[in-house]
Amino acid sequence: MKKLSPSILDVPKLNLVNYVNQLIEWGITNVHYDIMDGIFVPNKALTLDEVSTIKKECKKHTMDIHCMVEDVFEYYEMYKGIGDILTFHIEALNEKTLQLLFKKAEIDNVKLGLAVSPNSKIALLYPYLDKLKLVLVMSVYPGKGGQKFIESSLDKVKNIKDQIRKQNQNVIIQIDGGVNNLTIQNCFKAGVDLAVVGSYLVKNFSKETIKELLK
Repeated sequence: MKKLSPSILDVPKLNLVNYVNQLIEWGITNVHYDIMDGIFVPNKALTLDEVSTIKKECKKHTMDIHCMVEDVFEYYEMYKGIGDILTFHIEALNEKTLQLLFKKAEIDNVKLGLAVSPNSKIALLYPYLDKLKLVLVMSVYPGKGGQKFIESSLDKVKNIKDQIRKQNQNVIIQIDGGVNNLTIQNCFKAGVDLAVVGSYLVKNFSKETIKELLK
C-alpha cells in the first residue's frame, strides 16, 4: 500500500469542507484530522464541531483522527462515533490505561492507532501490535505544521515494519511531519503505507501534486 492521508491542519477554517471534498474528487480516500488539547501540545487545532460538520457535509472517506491529547478517554468518547481510526500517543498512556483503552475499543468496535513522538522509542509499540489498526511514526515534534522532517524516523519505520512481519500482524504504518516531494519517496521505500502530507499539499494544492507525491 502506498497512499496519502492529507492533513487539514493548515487549511483555513472556512474552506475545510470544500478542501476535503476536492481531495475526495481527486481520488483521496483517507484524510488526517489533527486534534490538540493545548496541554499535551501547546496548540489547538480542529474542534469537535468542525470535524462533525465535515463528516456530515463531505463525501464518504476514511476519517483518520490523530489525538494529541493528555486526557485520552475524554477524546475517545468525543470522537469514537465520528472517526474511522482513532490514534492516541503512547506518551499519554501507561500500561493500565492502555489496557482499558483496548477493552473499550473492543466493546465499541473502534479501530485504534498508537503514535510515537520523535523522542520516544518505537519498541514501546511492539507489545500492542495485535490490538492496533495503525502505528503512527511522528517525523516532527507534534503540535505544529511546517516543521523539517527528522531523518531518523525512517529507521523507526524500518524497525516497526520488521516487527509487524515477525509478529505476522496486519498493521498500517503511517508517518506524519515534514512530508513533501523531497521526503516522501524515502518514506515509502522504508515501509510507510500511509503518508500524512500537510503544508506542502496546502501550498501546492492540485491533482498534479497528488500524482507527483504518489509516483
